[in-house]
Amino acid sequence: MSWIEKLNQAIDYIEINLDSEISYQEISKIVGCSIYNFQRIFSYVAGRPLAEYIRNRRLTMAAYEVMNTKGRLIDIAMKYGYVSQDSFARAFKNFHGTVPSKLRRHTVQLRSCPKLRFHITINGEKYMDYKIEHWPAFKIIGYRYACWDDRSDQTIADVWENIWESGQIDQLMELIQNLEHRPAGLLGVTTDLSKGAFEYMVGVMRHAAVSPTNNSGVKELEIPAATWAVFDGNEKIPGTTERIYQQAYSEWLLGSGYQLNPLPVIECYLQDNRKEIWIAVKTGNTPRE
Repeated sequence: MSWIEKLNQAIDYIEINLDSEISYQEISKIVGCSIYNFQRIFSYVAGRPLAEYIRNRRLTMAAYEVMNTKGRLIDIAMKYGYVSQDSFARAFKNFHGTVPSKLRRHTVQLRSCPKLRFHITINGEKYMDYKIEHWPAFKIIGYRYACWDDRSDQTIADVWENIWESGQIDQLMELIQNLEHRPAGLLGVTTDLSKGAFEYMVGVMRHAAVSPTNNSGVKELEIPAATWAVFDGNEKIPGTTERIYQQAYSEWLLGSGYQLNPLPVIECYLQDNRKEIWIAVKTGNTPRE
């Protein structure tokens, strides 16, 4: 199954379950990558966050039911995931610009969020430099934090600020043995925790001579043997990282013949503001299939 087909299958699953619980774990199984990666990919390809798309699709369908059925508003609200009629009315007004009860008394203008369907489009010739590297299993040691996509409690920017202010960055720099060992430099690693949350680790590659027990709070993460698509970037150029992710997920992946491997994404921060983004892949269908 091609990557485009997997994306559309995930959209079909969401559509079928708009009036029930949508399992992010099931979406992860369908697309064959972590839910954190899928949420990131979705935002680049669809131009909006996954949670926003689901919410707007539910509010679109809820408006149809309010206008075309005699169901109680509280029943429609609960059907589409709202615990009270008030919370439903607030969300409904934010999206449609009016409250649901008004639909049954007046003709009003509504908004619609149509079901998505992904397909390949040709927008002109674009090149993207990358390397495919095969690496045996390796270990990363560093500091791990829980982060949230849609809350301000802890973001990746907060993690880096804390790492610098606490002096942990100096401890990690001391653990960098050799920049020839890859993945090199300071590493930022994302892994799934649960719906809406992920774990972010700032660390370095562990070498035989380095023991994580020598440093308070240092944790270890083992990465299995895998094939990696490695993309180069320059931190001096604004927007480089976002551009790499957007082009890698929305263009390169679709025509590369590879599919995502559900492993953590690794960002390598190197000397002279250089950066590498490591995305685990596996062989899939041939390009343009």
